[in-house]
Amino acid sequence: MPLPTWFHEIDTANKGEVTRAEFLKYRMKTFDQLDTKKANKLTIDEFLKVAEPPFSSDMPNGMPLADRQARARAEFENLDTNRDGFVERAEAEALVHAEFNQYDTDRDNKVTEPEVRLIVQRTMQRETAERQQAEARRRQGLVAINDFIDMQLRSVDQLDKNNDGKVTQQEYATVAGPADGPQAQGLPPFELRRKIAMMKFAEIDTNKDGVLDRIELTAHAVEQFLQMDLNKDRFLNEEEFKKAQEAESAKLRATIQTLMPAQPAQPRPAPAQPRPAQPQQQAPGGLAPGLPQGTR
Repeated sequence: MPLPTWFHEIDTANKGEVTRAEFLKYRMKTFDQLDTKKANKLTIDEFLKVAEPPFSSDMPNGMPLADRQARARAEFENLDTNRDGFVERAEAEALVHAEFNQYDTDRDNKVTEPEVRLIVQRTMQRETAERQQAEARRRQGLVAINDFIDMQLRSVDQLDKNNDGKVTQQEYATVAGPADGPQAQGLPPFELRRKIAMMKFAEIDTNKDGVLDRIELTAHAVEQFLQMDLNKDRFLNEEEFKKAQEAESAKLRATIQTLMPAQPAQPRPAPAQPRPAQPQQQAPGGLAPGLPQGTR
């Protein structure tokens, strides 16, 4: 079982072990490089530089910069345990110690090659089992939350025309469909469709900055998943998808009915006036009216 890269980079003397202090120094190297002001804490702007060179760089088929920044932002929020808007050194070190504890199975404040190999093996076995479970769920038509999030993000990526990892109001407005032409036939008025699209945009844009970033889109996808998972088994089946579509259609119809301008009441037509009775004329020769003449 191969050793992770960090073990070789720390154990340069080939002792076959890494102490807690060595591991902490190695893992905090990036923190020290980001902390240019030596304030022992990082702002969000300082922390996001971890997604840029030299800490991270674009690679063929690699994660785009916007996705790396979104992941870094989420990591910042996880590290900022006291929610003061900073990642303090103590908060970062706590995560490093927790990672070290996973390897230090005998709790002697050092990790040896056998300990690391055992954890790596268990991790690989767990990942293999998770992939097998995901494939089994896929065959059964079940969708897990991570798969659902990926589906939603891939769909939104089609709106991101400039590939900056964010969706503006103008980009999102395209979900309203065409303004005119054959494809617009049978649809509600374009302005109404656009207004509904902007209402949805505002619902997702929780920080109200006028753009949808990966964090907001992910949070919205999670919220959708929890609402759709009616049996709370943490998977979505075909029936739950169907019911979600029906509920969304009903919600859309109600929204359209609310936004459609009220139609002015049409005046009722006046009742028909009865025609005045025409005086009956006597037929010539005293015959009753309606009889053929000249029958006598």
